[in-house]
Amino acid sequence: MKILLAVKSKKMEVLGPMYLSAIIKKAGHECRIVDLPSAFSAAIAWRPNLVGYSVMTGDQQKFIALDREIKDKMHIASIFGGPHATFFPDDFPEDPVALGESEQDIADLLKSSDKYSNLDDIPWPDRSDFPDMPIRDFIGSRGCTNSCAYCYQSAWNEMYPDLAKIRYRSAKDVVNEVASVQPRFAYFQDSTFGVSLKWLREFCKEYGRTVRIPYHVHLRPNMVTQERVSLLADAGCVSVKIALETASSRLRKLINRGRSSNEDVYIAARLLKREKIALILQNIFALPSATIEDDLDTLEVNIKVRPAYAWVSIFQPYPKTALADYCEKEGLYDGNYSEIADNFFEGSVLNLTDEYKMQVACLQRIFAFAVEMQVMPKVEDLTWERLPKFIHDTMKRVGDKRMFPGVL
Repeated sequence: MKILLAVKSKKMEVLGPMYLSAIIKKAGHECRIVDLPSAFSAAIAWRPNLVGYSVMTGDQQKFIALDREIKDKMHIASIFGGPHATFFPDDFPEDPVALGESEQDIADLLKSSDKYSNLDDIPWPDRSDFPDMPIRDFIGSRGCTNSCAYCYQSAWNEMYPDLAKIRYRSAKDVVNEVASVQPRFAYFQDSTFGVSLKWLREFCKEYGRTVRIPYHVHLRPNMVTQERVSLLADAGCVSVKIALETASSRLRKLINRGRSSNEDVYIAARLLKREKIALILQNIFALPSATIEDDLDTLEVNIKVRPAYAWVSIFQPYPKTALADYCEKEGLYDGNYSEIADNFFEGSVLNLTDEYKMQVACLQRIFAFAVEMQVMPKVEDLTWERLPKFIHDTMKRVGDKRMFPGVL
């Protein structure tokens, strides 16, 4: 059997379909992974027996249209999977849906006798359709111990109550996979890397001893301790993502991140910089009930932290999340989720004033620049007309300081 898997983009590795490709090939079948723009021509040329689609929220209409286009030209079976299909299977009434982690389901569909009772049993991702990638993706655990109100994790936990909130591969299996791939850089996609200190100690000892390829991980602010940072650094970690999200304690409680604080971020930044690990700080603008002053406060914390890169998105009310329900209840959103784009950078879909929407869009676009230049815009700078002058004046002041060091 020939199976074609379609993903949105192949600019970076897509672990879910890559794991499925490994399962399919282990069962003795052929598999190819293609991106959305080339999927139609690949299907026509290769004539697969089955097409599978990995769908994120915001992309569903594109994949549904692709499926119809392919079926207009050939008789073929298809199946939808990925996060959107898992949480919104009713959006695909004409086709079967693969829910959740689908390795065992695919093996069973192909009448394979293989059983995947734990994560170490699953074959490593098939990387053959992603050649010559300088950055390779890996994952040491699945799941998350947190339940942020903007995320699907709570819905996942309700769907799969018997699954542990976080499950680990053995540290040795993860290290062996990285060693076999020998990437130039390893990106660990775990929601939070090494929640278990015991696991992290084992991983860092083995990775530092046998691999030492530079790598990146995600951490929570209140998890960044001297021990964790030292372990990561000694094993070759060079960069870390941490989510501040918002500087407002009120908004942190609203999004269910009240267990961390601005001070946690300041401490994390100091510990990471001491070990020369680059910090990428993540933030969200236009949270429900936020004001432009709240967003500027978030910028101010980032300026104090001085991360290697300050990353900011604009809140999107993804359906079935607690925060989306809150938005509907408070009249901040009408529930038309088809308006949500395939990214979270373009603007807010909430019922906000036009002035605030413009301010958020302007601030989001200059956020990293403002942090890098260590400058705070004024509220009145946040219009499309005034923004170029703000950037020009900021760079002029930077130039003056460099021209007259120690004087200005």
